[in-house]
Amino acid sequence: MYTVKNLCFSYDGKKVLDNVSFSIEQGKLTTIIGPNGSGKTTLLNLITGQLSKYNGEIYFQNKLLESYGVKELSQKIAVISQNVDIRFPFTCMEVVMMGRSPFKSRMKQLSKNDLDVVVRCMEMTETIKFSDTPITDLSGGEKQRVMMAKALAQTPQILFLDEAFSNMDIKYTIKFLNLLRKMIKEENLTVISIMHDLNLTDLFSDRILALKDGKVVKYGKTEQTVTPQLIKDLFGVHIRKNEEKGLVILPTI
Repeated sequence: MYTVKNLCFSYDGKKVLDNVSFSIEQGKLTTIIGPNGSGKTTLLNLITGQLSKYNGEIYFQNKLLESYGVKELSQKIAVISQNVDIRFPFTCMEVVMMGRSPFKSRMKQLSKNDLDVVVRCMEMTETIKFSDTPITDLSGGEKQRVMMAKALAQTPQILFLDEAFSNMDIKYTIKFLNLLRKMIKEENLTVISIMHDLNLTDLFSDRILALKDGKVVKYGKTEQTVTPQLIKDLFGVHIRKNEEKGLVILPTI
């Protein structure tokens, strides 16, 4: 579905990604892990078309990413960022309705089907109660739930999450991860995420892409990839895995 070959990227002459290559499987949840400054968000921005002027090749569905127009790409992928920077007091329903924008003409009203999708996604994310509330009135975690509803309203083939649960409490984080697992199983959704919580990463991810200093350290199935040695190599932290409690990662003291 996604194939990246020899990807290199620099900011102001400083190399951020160095010869990165990997392929993403359809219908899997792939999580990118690594220390701060390892290039995770830059990589996500490149493969979603938000950054350009790179060296290497990025293919999406066997086509070069750069050959897609913005609207065509928006009909296939959705992105949820860590920070919600909406300063105008749109109602939450208006924000979620924006997720249907790639599927309508500029001057055309949303169809009944579009509105049904919006309502369904707000119900799935338990944000329907915020329908008439300005998004600027919500907490950080509530805003992220609205942005999840907006992304799902795009009915994407691939959902990208850049620390999209960072402001949510543990209840909603687990709820949404379970929802995504259900959509992966039933709708063949593909999810590519960045998460810092290694316990949740280990529990919910199918594949792990480990980055350090802009290079791929390891890429593979979660159970084979997330090891005490890898975590030590990435973060300099000693951990152990409790296999009997759902692969819970515990720090050693």
